[in-house]
Amino acid sequence: MILCLNLMRLLEKNLSMDNYIRVYENVLNKSICDSVIEKFEKNKDQQEVVKDNGMSFTQIDFGKHDGWGFENKIIFNTLMQCVGQYANDCKIKQVWPKKHGYESVRIKRYLPDGKDEFLEHVDVTSHATAKRFLVIFLYLNDNDEGQTIFPGQDFTSQCKQGNVLIFPPLWPWRHAGRKPIETPKYIVGSYLHYT
Repeated sequence: MILCLNLMRLLEKNLSMDNYIRVYENVLNKSICDSVIEKFEKNKDQQEVVKDNGMSFTQIDFGKHDGWGFENKIIFNTLMQCVGQYANDCKIKQVWPKKHGYESVRIKRYLPDGKDEFLEHVDVTSHATAKRFLVIFLYLNDNDEGQTIFPGQDFTSQCKQGNVLIFPPLWPWRHAGRKPIETPKYIVGSYLHYT
């Protein structure tokens, strides 16, 4: 019986499906990342504090405010290039939605205050969010802590400036944004939608 269980575990490991989590490194240069952070900090009147059900951060939604057109265009184009690469890398081009939309790009800041973090969650939790089919994060700065972890996948994405993290938003990809410890963590993100 023990031999059978061990054999099953070995087969499950070797035959497990692709986890569909990808990290693309250094896709946005330091000067652009730094300027987006600087602009975020200058626009305090646009910042919205979010504290609810295990999430605590401050954000600016580019779609709700004028003056972010340049940054939105650069970031959006960068993210879409990564999405194209993702579809190829995961070999899902043939089943990729012919039409899709996206949510407004948002920048989030997590302070190293012992409070800001995003506990384990999924990004599709209601009828309204069920149109999401892909999560896209861009890390704007390096942070020794503040990683994005996937407990069910045994995967951790380090917080590295210019890196893009892409993954599906459903329950097999439960994830959490860890607390930064010494410096604030800045990320930009969006979701692709079925239309």
